[in-house]
Amino acid sequence: MRIVDVLYFLFLVTLSLDPTGFHSRLKDLLFVVLVVYGVIYCLKRRQYLAPINRITLLTILLIPLWGMFIAYITGELKDPAYAMSQVRSMLYICIFLFIVTVKLNVLLKAVWINGIIMATVTLILFFLSELGDLFFFAIYNYCNVSGNFTMAYSRNFLGFSVNGLYLKAGSLIIFSFIYNLYQYKGKFKQFFSVILFLSLIVAGSRTPMLVQLLILLVYLYDKNIIGKFLTRFSALAFLGMLVMLTYMLATQKNEKSNEVKYENFESYVEDIGDKGHPIWGAGLGSDFFAKGRNMRLTYTELSYMDILRMYGLPVGLCFIFLFFAPFFWLWKYYPRSQFLKRYGLGYVLFLILSGTNPLLLGSIGLTALSMFMAIVNKISQMERQKEELLSETASAESEEKEDLEPLVVDNCLLR
Repeated sequence: MRIVDVLYFLFLVTLSLDPTGFHSRLKDLLFVVLVVYGVIYCLKRRQYLAPINRITLLTILLIPLWGMFIAYITGELKDPAYAMSQVRSMLYICIFLFIVTVKLNVLLKAVWINGIIMATVTLILFFLSELGDLFFFAIYNYCNVSGNFTMAYSRNFLGFSVNGLYLKAGSLIIFSFIYNLYQYKGKFKQFFSVILFLSLIVAGSRTPMLVQLLILLVYLYDKNIIGKFLTRFSALAFLGMLVMLTYMLATQKNEKSNEVKYENFESYVEDIGDKGHPIWGAGLGSDFFAKGRNMRLTYTELSYMDILRMYGLPVGLCFIFLFFAPFFWLWKYYPRSQFLKRYGLGYVLFLILSGTNPLLLGSIGLTALSMFMAIVNKISQMERQKEELLSETASAESEEKEDLEPLVVDNCLLR
């Protein structure tokens, strides 16, 4: 492992435990160092970049500038500070230029260990909050004055009062959970699995809990742990229960979060259909009247609706597609690896989770996108090298029919 790989791991830990930079500016410092190293490395060694990644990198950097331009010329630029913060956040896509220099197995392990650290911190804080109201309110108050990197609250689910606590970057735990289930073979597999599973279950929020349950369900189905018939029957029954539970939670009356999101959604629909917004959008930095909060806001938790409102349907849908593009590529072009397909599924679940929280368009969402862009890039490079090897072998030994030796790149085997 290189020193810069250790720096990337520290970047992930800092991003996870101090995403707002309240305690230190280490995240930004490490980001600059890693990007500079990545740019020099890519230029010096002519690093291969997949076409889809070059398009994504350039587009995500330019779209916010276009959004600010639209808001300025239409007179809708009501919050320049937010617009500039969004432009700065988009710069985190440049971490991709470093990640492509990291070996795939090193990248996956760094994300896995970072998730275990987040899960451990989450569970420690949660169990402390359960010791009594004094501890809970102490943690709650600290969260509100320390950059809001952790959420702590008490909510009512189906008549039950539930304490919830999770790190804002906690959705990254999804990738650690999947890696631990499918790839890690060590003696602490069960122990780490329990920690990673519980860390999002105690979040006290609907989506993280359902995401963890769905991942576990898919894993039990894939591994056929309790027999084919029982696995399929249990999977269907459990999936049906998940659908019913999701519906009950989503339509639960007197649940403040549901009411706010529904009313805000209606406000988005009304605003998008006004003043030609469906075509070119209201622009980055514009605001709208959110019924759920009864005030004018620049953005809410509904990140995808924010994108469509600010950028319009043509550009907005293109923007959203770029986030999902790595999953489509993995699913279509690399069906041989069950782990990578499930990792891609975890990425979609991450996008769903971060799309209902203001995380998608921040450093956390863009770091996840960059990671999957790098995975796509490495697989594309391996496939490209394999095709070149096959072509050279076929021309050199056109009359011989011998099996090729397996091709190994970044400790990944291609047959």
